[in-house]
Amino acid sequence: MQKIIKTLAVLVLPVLFCADVQGAGFALYEFSARGTAMGGATMANKAEAASLAYNPALITELEGTQAQLGLTVVTADATTSVMGQSRSLKNDTWYLPNFFITQKWNDQVSVGLGGFSRYGLGGEYDGNIQTWPGSNLAYKVKVETFSFTPTIAVKANDELSIAMGLEAMIIGFSQSSFFNLAAPGVKYDISGSGVSWGGNFSLLYRPHWAEKWALGAMYRSKIKQNLNGRIDAGGNTIPSINIKGGNAEGAITLPDSISAGISYQATDKWVLEAGIVGTFWSSYDQILIQYKDNSSNPFVYNNKNYKDVYRLNFGTEYQLNKNWALRAGYVYDKSPINEKEMDTLVPVDDRQIASIGVGYSQERWSVDLAYAHIFAKDLSGISSQMSDKLGAPVSLEYTDGKSDIFSITFGYKF
Repeated sequence: MQKIIKTLAVLVLPVLFCADVQGAGFALYEFSARGTAMGGATMANKAEAASLAYNPALITELEGTQAQLGLTVVTADATTSVMGQSRSLKNDTWYLPNFFITQKWNDQVSVGLGGFSRYGLGGEYDGNIQTWPGSNLAYKVKVETFSFTPTIAVKANDELSIAMGLEAMIIGFSQSSFFNLAAPGVKYDISGSGVSWGGNFSLLYRPHWAEKWALGAMYRSKIKQNLNGRIDAGGNTIPSINIKGGNAEGAITLPDSISAGISYQATDKWVLEAGIVGTFWSSYDQILIQYKDNSSNPFVYNNKNYKDVYRLNFGTEYQLNKNWALRAGYVYDKSPINEKEMDTLVPVDDRQIASIGVGYSQERWSVDLAYAHIFAKDLSGISSQMSDKLGAPVSLEYTDGKSDIFSITFGYKF
């Protein structure tokens, strides 16, 4: 037990003190370098400590005590046009740390603890923001989450393993806007934080009657985040849009999801996997803000009306020799954004992701590297939250969306 506590301290402390934990997208899937290289198609093939994020039922196949510590670095670029005026995101870099530790208690039971980001969003637009109509929606935003997932996994028999886990998700949210249409030149900021609980259930099935095949599946519950924070209007009061400075509270509902993957062991050295993730984004319909002093009516800040979507992933791994492994992946990721409720927060539509990676392992330690590039589709639509001089919703367009992802993971077997 002392060994586990010491190991946990070594893994957790760098994560807690790592600056600027955020992601370029909203839903994140980059939990390990191996998983990033294979497009997240790691639900039913080789187990690693990071399986706590992809499919916790896999940890029943890990021996002894195993740990991983990793970092994903993300750069992103995109352009948003509002009423024909364009602004691009500033060049920036985001960092996503993660850690995982597992222990096999006996032949049937394994336990683990993971720490990673499942949602993240960050960006600030460049150029003259005060004169840009898009700043009325938002010109700067940051959503940071970090989840701790204590998990227990049970090997029911030689073919089936199941796992259950809790999830404590910490969230921080901030957003800055200029209300040039209602109050020219006036800026206001909104911020908040909170902690909420969710859970997950997963399984792994390796049938004897089809020894080269395996099936993994997982369900994650939705998480309703209740935030406490503040609205800062710089000393201004704007009655026309019900804005003033003061303490506030809010709520964001992050969606539940179902994922599944089927792997095929083509040869002793070569494995392939295909998977799907269904995310019920329709539960993320709005961000609701209410003043704590009850002197102002609550107002809905940012209607979303997101759509339920799916994500398809394909991955492969080839074991060159005892030490080296090569990996590649492809993802088709549908966007949940409603083209009739567009904003400036997530300026990309459907995405395609191509990835590659390499892994090197010794008897006790390992290191994995991965690179992925995101190609985002352009999108045109409107925002019902803003209107032009004639009272019609304004036009928005997302273009030139792309992102680069770099991942590294260190592993150790005790």
